[in-house]
Amino acid sequence: MMKLVFTVCLLTVIYQSSHLAKSSKSEGKSIKFSYLQILREKRLVNEKRIARYNDIVGVSSSNVIGYSNGNDSFISNEDNYLYGIYMGIKWQCVEYARRWTFLRKSSIFESVNGANDMWNQLKYIENVVEKKKYPLKKHSNGHRNRPINESYLIYPIQKDMPYGHVAIIVDVLTNSIRVAEQNFYFHYWKGNYSREIPILFKNGLYYIEDKYQVYGWIEINDNKQLKPLDKLTIETIEKKNKFFLNSASYYQKSNFIFFTLFIYNLMLFQYLHL
Repeated sequence: MMKLVFTVCLLTVIYQSSHLAKSSKSEGKSIKFSYLQILREKRLVNEKRIARYNDIVGVSSSNVIGYSNGNDSFISNEDNYLYGIYMGIKWQCVEYARRWTFLRKSSIFESVNGANDMWNQLKYIENVVEKKKYPLKKHSNGHRNRPINESYLIYPIQKDMPYGHVAIIVDVLTNSIRVAEQNFYFHYWKGNYSREIPILFKNGLYYIEDKYQVYGWIEINDNKQLKPLDKLTIETIEKKNKFFLNSASYYQKSNFIFFTLFIYNLMLFQYLHL
C-alpha cells in the first residue's frame, strides 16, 4: 500500500514539473514573439513617420545623404554649397541630383529652372577640376535598352509635380529599379534607397512602371572614367576657390582705394576753385 501511495505521489510530481516546464517554454516563446512583433511594428512606424525639414532620411551610393524637405510645397530659398561649389536649393530634388553627381562623379551639371528641364536642356556633365565635358544619353520610357545604374530618372511637370522631378537610379534588379531622391516622399528610408519601382518588359521594350508619368532615364557616358570625389580633388577645388576669393578681395580693395582717391581729388578740386 505504501509503495502504491509513493508511486502516485512521484507520478504527480513528475507531471507537475513537466507541465511547468512546458508552460515556461511556451511563455518564453510568447515573450520572444511579442518582442519581435514590437520590433516589426516599430520599424514600420519609423518607415512611415514623416521626417522633419533638415532631417537625414537616408544615405545612398556610400556617402550621398538624403535630407527631408518637410513637404513638397516648401521652398527654403537656402542655397547649399559644398567646398564652395553651388549644389542647389535645400532640399530640392535637383539639389540632390547635382550633389550626387558632384560626390560620385566629381562633376556637376548646369543650372536648370526645374527637374522637368533636365530632360531637354542637359547635354553633358562637367568635371569640376579638368573642366572636361562628358555627354549624356537620353532613353525614353519604353526603350529597347534596359535602365542602367547611376542614371538620372526624369519626370515631367504633372499633378503633384509642378517642376517635374529627378531621382537617381542606384540599383537595377531583375524586375525593378531602386532610386534615391529628395522631396518626393518624406519618410525615413528602410535601406540605401528611397523607393523601389517595377520594370515591365513588353514587346522588346523596357518600361519603368511608376504611378507618375516618366520621361525616361539619362545615362552618363563617361566610360567609367569619372571617379568619386577624393581628398586630392577637394584640395584642388579649395585652392582654386581660395585664389578666386583672394582675387575678389583684392579687386574690392582696389575699387575702394580708387573710389577714395577719386573723392579726395574731387574735394581738392572744389577747394582749390572756391
